[in-house]
Amino acid sequence: MYFTHQNHLKYSIDGVEFGYRTSPIQRYKIFLGSIDKDHYKKSNYKQELHRTADLIYQDYKSDIALFLSGGTDSEIVARNFVDIGIKPKCFVIKFKDDYNIFDVNEAIDLATELDLELNIIDFDVKDFLYSGEASEFGRELQCTQITYLMVYHSIKKIGMPAVMGGEVFLKRNINTDPSTWFYCIRENEDASAMRFSLKFGIPLVNEYFSYTPELLLYYLEDPDIVNLVSTKYNYKLSSVSSKNTILKKLVPEIRVRKKTHGFEKLLGFNFEAYRQLTYEQIMRLESNVDGIEFNKVINMLKGNE
Repeated sequence: MYFTHQNHLKYSIDGVEFGYRTSPIQRYKIFLGSIDKDHYKKSNYKQELHRTADLIYQDYKSDIALFLSGGTDSEIVARNFVDIGIKPKCFVIKFKDDYNIFDVNEAIDLATELDLELNIIDFDVKDFLYSGEASEFGRELQCTQITYLMVYHSIKKIGMPAVMGGEVFLKRNINTDPSTWFYCIRENEDASAMRFSLKFGIPLVNEYFSYTPELLLYYLEDPDIVNLVSTKYNYKLSSVSSKNTILKKLVPEIRVRKKTHGFEKLLGFNFEAYRQLTYEQIMRLESNVDGIEFNKVINMLKGNE
């Protein structure tokens, strides 16, 4: 089963690929494949976005369920499927009491613009947590992020190969001197998508923007990303606040919007959910960031490591 093209992106726990943690002292590691250098020279980020959509469709050989969050990443995914003539069946999760109504309306507008079928999934996120269902499901998948669990729960019901989109998340580690930037695939969040696919036999792409090593490297070599990770005193701890501006430059047709995830109005509930799910699972003793140091990522993708 493919999570990225030919599974070039992998994780292991104590050497077991796509494994589960059984103790706090096991080692979590991430691996990346290398680019096709000839292809990389003659293509670019925009073309590789289209190629990624086509590869996912060819890899799965099936209709695809695309989850729209109302955000930038899923919009780019949707546009690229449409650009190559594929219209995925789209879904958006709507929280009870309209906590994420702004995001739902964004998804509705995008689906209308692109003439995509959109299905609205009504979801009582508070009941999901307080009933214990989120905790049980989270322990099965070793996932501590309730937003991921809600999508997995919905994909399981739908039973179709699915795309969540994801993002290239970069994080600064301030515990080194000088500080260092990492490309992150989080063990208890991002990697749980792979565990979900294996457990339930439903293909799921949670790393669209890392689906090929070429697409990942085009993004990481963008001058704005290089500037972000090389500027010593920019006071940024992650790529989140820079991402939308960079993506707007790379994909000009996307909408201008704030970074939202639908939990802003839930405030303390999001923290409470994370704390509860984390407390109930095996936490590792390693203090390192869930990822690979930026310069090492570049070397791995270029085949120099």
